Amino acid sequence: MLPDHLPERVDAAKLFARFGSIEAALPLGRLSRLVPYLAGTDGQAEVSLKFGLDAEGRKLLSGSVVANLDLVCQRCLKGMKVPVSSELSLLVFNDRKELDGQMSQQAQENLAQDVLLLDEMQSVEVQSEGPSAGKPDGKSDKGNQELDVIALVEDELILSLPLAPMHEDVDCNKLWSRIRDQEPQEERHDLGSSGNNPFAMLAKLKKDLPG
Repeated sequence: MLPDHLPERVDAAKLFARFGSIEAALPLGRLSRLVPYLAGTDGQAEVSLKFGLDAEGRKLLSGSVVANLDLVCQRCLKGMKVPVSSELSLLVFNDRKELDGQMSQQAQENLAQDVLLLDEMQSVEVQSEGPSAGKPDGKSDKGNQELDVIALVEDELILSLPLAPMHEDVDCNKLWSRIRDQEPQEERHDLGSSGNNPFAMLAKLKKDLPG
């Protein structure tokens, strides 16, 4: 069973030096940027992170984020559980200077993996949290060696969200299905008919309602 505590920030330099790892469960309610997409915040994300090196000796952050999210079905507007998962494989650098020092521009363009710059992540955090966060220059007491684990997990889950979550049952919206089934078969093949035009279907429903 995964521990129920995930640190908000970790010392990335120490974890890479020790080839460390993180295995933890993160309550979904802690993910403030993800919450607006959810129908409910019950449950947790299972986080597995490994700090190591790739074949070229560069810092490599790998792992996974897995969660069952409460989303709203775009067909019936009811809640539904949607499993999402994301596999991480990120080359990590303290800043752009370190990245450019280790890799040519051509090598950066040909990279198959994503790149994470710790100082850019911290700059975004300082802007969102206000001037009281960290030092005036936007850096924390540990310089640009910290990794915001919460923000990383949030980003991975948001990018994994389906564009239009819907139940597998195409008849989950009973009213919509009834209107659709009442349309003559020949009209359904007409792209301008109410059988395929949701706005026309709604107009017909309104017309058929008692005055």
